[in-house]
Amino acid sequence: MKSASVMVVVLILVVSSLGVGYLAGGAATRTETITSVSTRTMTSTTTSTSIFSQGVLVPTPSASTLNPATGLSLTLNLSTNTQGQIVVTAYEFNTLNRINNVSYGSSWPNASLFQWTRTNCYEPGMEGYEVLQGNYGSNNYTDGQALWLQPQNDQMQCGVETETMGNSSYVFQPMSARDVLSETCVGYWLEGVTYTPFASGTYTVLAGDQWGKVAILRFIVAG
Repeated sequence: MKSASVMVVVLILVVSSLGVGYLAGGAATRTETITSVSTRTMTSTTTSTSIFSQGVLVPTPSASTLNPATGLSLTLNLSTNTQGQIVVTAYEFNTLNRINNVSYGSSWPNASLFQWTRTNCYEPGMEGYEVLQGNYGSNNYTDGQALWLQPQNDQMQCGVETETMGNSSYVFQPMSARDVLSETCVGYWLEGVTYTPFASGTYTVLAGDQWGKVAILRFIVAG
């Protein structure tokens, strides 16, 4: 009788120890899985929101601003090529799934957006962009000095009267882009004659359109 009681106690102890071990193992497994998922998520986010090439860092490669009144989205993209040069791209995108007829606007932001992007006085561009040396935002970009990305003696001088000649509106196809501007930048011009590569530091790229919208991105040049 005594032996049977001892055996029952031993069996209870063995079963209890196995249960504790199982629960502990299950908890450890769950903790390891959560840690693994969290690590992968952080890595994916970092990779998808930054570009680094040849000493040039682009923290965020794309920005856009929607204009509910027109249905247009002003989009600004930054990228780098294999030589570490900055590629600036700006365009207007029709977010509507129908043909969109948009009247010319007259609410340009207070910026020097046409110093290098105008190509035809009789067909005014929908948007323009500028590069500022320094870190600026939507509340203080007018404090910056726009860099000349092209020689000043090559710039067109268009009067206000020529900017509105021809048609008075733009026609966009459904879900489509128009007036794409793209340029590779490695430096800027001083006094219209001396070309200077971008020095180390932070630069702000501002895109603006004739309906008053702006989009801002930055790039950083390492030493």
